[in-house]
Amino acid sequence: MKALSVEDYLQNSKDFCLIDVRSPGEYTEAHIPGAVNVPLFTDEERAKVGIVYKQEGTDRAKQVGLRFVAARLPQMVEQILAAAGEKKIAVYCWRGGMRSRSVSHLMAALDYPVYQLTGGYKAFRRHINRFHATYKIEVPVFVLNGLTGVGKTRMLALLAERGYPALDLESMANHRGSAFGSVGLGAPRSQKDFDALLALALMEKIDAPCLIVEGEGRRIGPVHLPDYFYKAMEEGPHILLVADLNVRMERIVSEYRGCGDTSEELAAAVYGLQKKLGKAKCDALAEKIRNRMYDDAALELCRDYYDLYYRDSRRSSEDYLAIMDVNDLERGAEKVAAIITAFLAGKKAGEGENKTCM
Repeated sequence: MKALSVEDYLQNSKDFCLIDVRSPGEYTEAHIPGAVNVPLFTDEERAKVGIVYKQEGTDRAKQVGLRFVAARLPQMVEQILAAAGEKKIAVYCWRGGMRSRSVSHLMAALDYPVYQLTGGYKAFRRHINRFHATYKIEVPVFVLNGLTGVGKTRMLALLAERGYPALDLESMANHRGSAFGSVGLGAPRSQKDFDALLALALMEKIDAPCLIVEGEGRRIGPVHLPDYFYKAMEEGPHILLVADLNVRMERIVSEYRGCGDTSEELAAAVYGLQKKLGKAKCDALAEKIRNRMYDDAALELCRDYYDLYYRDSRRSSEDYLAIMDVNDLERGAEKVAAIITAFLAGKKAGEGENKTCM
């Protein structure tokens, strides 16, 4: 068994299969991105071992813990080997203590090369906090703005496919940042997991000439952006994406249809807008959604809520680096990429042409 520091792991993470031996509840709350959960104890067993430790001491807690895990150790070994494949095995628990040490010793005794992550998840979290406390963004952060359904998230993906350093913050949060943000996605990520994903993405793009993100508020669902990152977004060049209302409606409907049958979830989410729309309007929208009248519901939501709400918070046209027609997203991506490239080369956006690119 060898010790592995958080720093060494992050520098060589592609070589390792990271095994989280904490309980399922601990893993769900927060874990190192990419880690596979092979729990030594269930949540209930962990709680019982903790009580025994407090009341009867370490030795008795070890005995109780061993009784819980003895029968399933062979299955754990199989799970770890199946997850690792050809990669090196690295094991961690909460703070690099008995749980990860026990599993690491077991794997080593069976002649499998294994590493124990020094300090466990606690050391990783400390590393992430230190990164966010000291990191400075010294490159322009391009921000893609636009009304709901215009295709901002898809635009990020198209730019990433072209090799541009795009960060999908909503994917990191597992939330779209709206009243319907979690529909079809399951639970949003915890703040700890979001912090980790953002930090790792920034580390990966440490030498990038810029960053590209979608326009967001300080909060994306239940998580919030670090102050330094939000400030960089506010100060960065903003590009406004525009598309026809019917095009936006089709994109909205397509996205939510891609999440399976979410009609009841969508109908329930409508009532998050009740303060602005009133109960009668929400009742009517919910009924349309339950009756699969998605086009009508999406159009009404755009006209009566999203467009009104976001137009109030929109910058003036003079504040945008460019205003881009993205009815055709592929063509729009080429134009946005050209604008960004020109800006980075020190040229003025739209030099020799109109600022509004249609």
